[in-house]
Amino acid sequence: MKNYFWSCLLMIGFSCSTPAVEENTNINAIEKVVMDIHDDVMPRMGEVVFLTDAIDSLIKVEKDTTKRYELSLIHEALLKSDKDMMHWMRSYETPKEPYDSNAINYINNQKEKVSKLRVLILKSILDGKTALQNH
Repeated sequence: MKNYFWSCLLMIGFSCSTPAVEENTNINAIEKVVMDIHDDVMPRMGEVVFLTDAIDSLIKVEKDTTKRYELSLIHEALLKSDKDMMHWMRSYETPKEPYDSNAINYINNQKEKVSKLRVLILKSILDGKTALQNH
């Protein structure tokens, strides 16, 4: 009977601790994805700044109002991608242990935000380069 009691107690102890280990592993894996996405696009921010300045220069000399308007849209997208990246980096906080459902929701939300940010940055770079090549 005593062995049965200790066996049950051990099983309950292990079953209670397993989700915390899975939760910890899951949040660490998601946070790694978030940081990998950041690390992928952050080095490209120099291109964003260069293209912003170059497009601004084109806008100043462009006589055609339609082309100037198209360039201004690209310029605004470049400015937004830079501003949004800086805002995301300032507001990001590494989840503190012990993790709970709020931490998991937070890191999943950050993954979604930084993924959308990557798309915005890469598209604005592509549009900026294309505009420079066409002028």
